[in-house]
Parts: sequence; structure tokens; C-alpha cells
Amino acid sequence: MEQSIKLTLDKAEDLLSRAKEGLCKPQEDVVPYAICQSAYYAIVNYLGSVLIDNGDEFQESSNVSDLLSSCRLIDDKFNELHLAPLYHPTESEDVWMNIDAANDYIAMAENTRKIVRGE
Repeated sequence: MEQSIKLTLDKAEDLLSRAKEGLCKPQEDVVPYAICQSAYYAIVNYLGSVLIDNGDEFQESSNVSDLLSSCRLIDDKFNELHLAPLYHPTESEDVWMNIDAANDYIAMAENTRKIVRGE
């Protein structure tokens, strides 16, 4: 189980790094959709690592709202995490088409990371 937790956390870290790197490109090369998508899946994997650590099942296709609710049952510290903008994601690029959204998604991923890692 520890290997599974480590792999899930490593994947989350990689996805968050990828999202942050996406903002470091020249403005004309920034792809907000890709940044948001990477940050979103980083959050999913951070929350999933908590579930795995507590003996629960986790699938990357899980709904963020459900994952967060499950994590809140495990530890009250997750009540501090506000991920409402992620509850109804769409595959449409329209929602994830600007730099402000990309920055918001990265901030939510960083906050999730801090809570999961106890920072």
C-alpha cells in the first residue's frame, strides 16, 4: 500500500510541476487548458493518496467533490480546502481558456498539496 501512496503522490507532484511550468512559457505559448487539466488531476491524485493511505479505493476518474467529501470524513483539516470551482468540470476548453483560471487551478492544487502533506 505504501508503494501505491508514493506513486499517487509522485504523480500529483509531477502534474503540479507540469502545470506550473506551463505558466513559465512566453505568453503566446501558454495553453491554459493544459495547465488547468494538469492542476485538476494533481488535486485528484493528492486527495486519492489520502484515501489510499486510509485503506479506501481510489480511481483517477473519481469526482473531486466526492473525493473531498471522503477526505473530510477522514480528517477535519480538509474542511479548509475549497474546491467548488472543480465540482463540475467539463471537457470543453471554453471553461479553461484563460490565464486567470490557470492561476486559480494551480493555487487550488498548491493548497491541496499543503493540506495533504501537512505543511
